[in-house]
Amino acid sequence: MQIKEHVFIVTGGASGLGEQVVRAIIDAGGYISIFDINQKGSTSLVDEYTNHVCYFPGSVDVTSESQVKEAVIKTRKHFSKNTIAGTIICSGILNAPYQGYGPDNMLTSYSQFEHIIKVNLLGTYCVAQKVSEILLQNEPMDNDGERGIIITVASIVGLDGMVVGYGTSKAAIAGLTLPLARELAPFGIRVMSIAPGPFDTPMVSHIPIDTNRLTFPKRVGRPSEFAELVLDVIKKPMLNGSVIRLDGGLRASNFT
Repeated sequence: MQIKEHVFIVTGGASGLGEQVVRAIIDAGGYISIFDINQKGSTSLVDEYTNHVCYFPGSVDVTSESQVKEAVIKTRKHFSKNTIAGTIICSGILNAPYQGYGPDNMLTSYSQFEHIIKVNLLGTYCVAQKVSEILLQNEPMDNDGERGIIITVASIVGLDGMVVGYGTSKAAIAGLTLPLARELAPFGIRVMSIAPGPFDTPMVSHIPIDTNRLTFPKRVGRPSEFAELVLDVIKKPMLNGSVIRLDGGLRASNFT
């Protein structure tokens, strides 16, 4: 699928990996709608790139079906002359604003687990489903009959069985990839997921990382590397129904 002149919805696009995806797609000639609760960061990107190519429909809570639906409608209206070709769902949280249980409250409480699952997993599916409704209406874009793409963000923490709340939510996102790809395949919609290791983003900036324990390269990932992979996934129709690890050979258990 080509990127140029197509519209892509990026959740969590105001900062971190999502922000870099926004920049990469615009640099490749595409258009962006940012779904984020971070109004300051979102409007800053719109001001930088102009409302013509970068749109912010207002604060969007991805766990709210009505807010996501309204934002999709606004996006479609704003880019009325262009096709919404997909979404890259980068929104997510690492921790929940609730107390744990057990010794020193270090164990995962139900409230913590519920909140993280709601934001990371249900929020991802909410956006994927609402965007799919729009993609279904697209005319085929190529000889394969492709109508669009959904890219989610898992994590090696989920694939490697670490961290109850966050890890479980990301494992579920990875597990969603193939079933959703199969469900949408008859309509020419692809589904892919990327599972990054530690990247230089605000979400992990407070976590001490011993780079000597990394495999190769001996550094955390650069957001630009994640964004470059997103562009490659969009462009290559044979990438479908899979989870790509982007971790430099790291396994999360190395840090236990």
